[in-house]
Amino acid sequence: MPIPQLGLSLSITDNAGSSMYTGNGEREKMAEFDSALRQHTISITISDEKINEVELEVQKGILNKVKIPTYKMMVTDDKTEEKTYYEVTRDSLLFNKLKNEEIGGFSFLGLNILKKKMYNIPVLTFEPLTSKIEKFEVSKYRTKKQDYLSYSLLRNKESATLVAGKLPPNFFNTIETNHFFYIVDHNEGQKFMGDISYREKFVQITPKVEINLIKRSDHIKEYQLDKRGRINKIIYL
Repeated sequence: MPIPQLGLSLSITDNAGSSMYTGNGEREKMAEFDSALRQHTISITISDEKINEVELEVQKGILNKVKIPTYKMMVTDDKTEEKTYYEVTRDSLLFNKLKNEEIGGFSFLGLNILKKKMYNIPVLTFEPLTSKIEKFEVSKYRTKKQDYLSYSLLRNKESATLVAGKLPPNFFNTIETNHFFYIVDHNEGQKFMGDISYREKFVQITPKVEINLIKRSDHIKEYQLDKRGRINKIIYL
């Protein structure tokens, strides 16, 4: 048998004629206390909007630099409602499976004329599985050091890492994932890290951090790069 709801309430009041009266302004103090307990949320949205490209130093022997697309990323919170924008990479390259081939040109007297050497490299992507947007709560999966900041996105047996800053040489050997989102703010990640720190201090409590990942319409399988590391062609699934 369900318990009847009597509609009773008990609260402090500023009405001096009430038995619950405890002095002027007590209701306002309770409102402030309630506000302090409210958990605020920092939201990081990784969009599907391609805006630029970034040159990464990879030093993998054959290729020293690679240029890959960057996408718009927005950071905001539900208290200040300020919005800041960054660039972020969404594709991870499998350099251990890099292959080269020669394309174009023509043969003349047994010589290959004007052929270009290209490099094909498989691409790993981390996309929402079902809906257009997938949300990850990452507050408990943060690593913050002096030079870098990272968040782990966990989903079943899969994981990805969002990173910003100057990464130590052994960083990728200590992370159990091949999926990376790298934030580009042209200040070695310090702008993004300062942005997050500012929002955390402003809300005065440890906030909840959510990463919203928007699904791209095309699934990339492979990049074809020229000898300078620039994308010549994108191969889709």
